[in-house]
Amino acid sequence: MRRRALHGAALVVSLCLLVGPARAADDFSLRSFFAGRSVSGGEIRTLGLFRERFTARFEGKAKGDALDLDERFRFEDGARLQRWHLVERGGRVTGTVETEDGKGVLQGPFPVSGTSGPEGAVLAYRGIAPGGGRSTFDFRHRITPRADGTAGNQVRISRFGLPLAGARVTFAKSDAALAPHLADP
Repeated sequence: MRRRALHGAALVVSLCLLVGPARAADDFSLRSFFAGRSVSGGEIRTLGLFRERFTARFEGKAKGDALDLDERFRFEDGARLQRWHLVERGGRVTGTVETEDGKGVLQGPFPVSGTSGPEGAVLAYRGIAPGGGRSTFDFRHRITPRADGTAGNQVRISRFGLPLAGARVTFAKSDAALAPHLADP
């Protein structure tokens, strides 16, 4: 009997090693991840020629299906605000985003749509770049939760279907959780 229990325990341990650690992603939602304070760090690559690193701080308020989120970017040339209002319901995401232009004025709101579930979220909208002018671009964010509690964000920025820029970003709930990702967001 004792031998059978040891074999059973060994089998459970082996299965756990094969499957890997339990992922916090099973309950991922934009509302739960961004409620309260969050931080991010990343890099934008424009036409494969120019690179610019940035950080951001977030303050999110979740109520019911809704999330109101202020994203305060810090670029080399200054700070920019992006204000999101999102609703997650039944795997769908709808809402708006307002983006601060080069003169410090919030532009928009621009409609946002997408999907959300345990595997992450995809958000798409046509709007201006933070610190930009009147030109609008198509933005596509693919946010994927990671086993360490952070989330990765691959952003594609295009115009007329042609990719112009992209960004790799890591979102985290604290500076300490973000730090290991800053070298390679």
